[in-house]
Amino acid sequence: MRRTLTLPGALAAAALAAGCAASASPQWDARFGENARILRAQQVADPAAPTRNAQIVPSTDGRTVRAALDHQADATHNPPPSTVVDTGGSH
Repeated sequence: MRRTLTLPGALAAAALAAGCAASASPQWDARFGENARILRAQQVADPAAPTRNAQIVPSTDGRTVRAALDHQADATHNPPPSTVVDTGGSH
């Protein structure tokens, strides 16, 4: 026996499914990202630091900082060969 879904039955099923899905979504949407914002705020040690330290002039110039970054990147990508020290012990 073959059963077919009638239009009123399909509309009723769609209404029931939509009602279940729509009940929690506005609450979730209203709080979306709340935990991330709380964790970020908890990790900031001094929220006023950017405004309080705005007048401080850095003690290095751009060339020095760039050279240090280049040296660090080069040392990371091309580390020097390791040195093996033989202490004369048995192998």
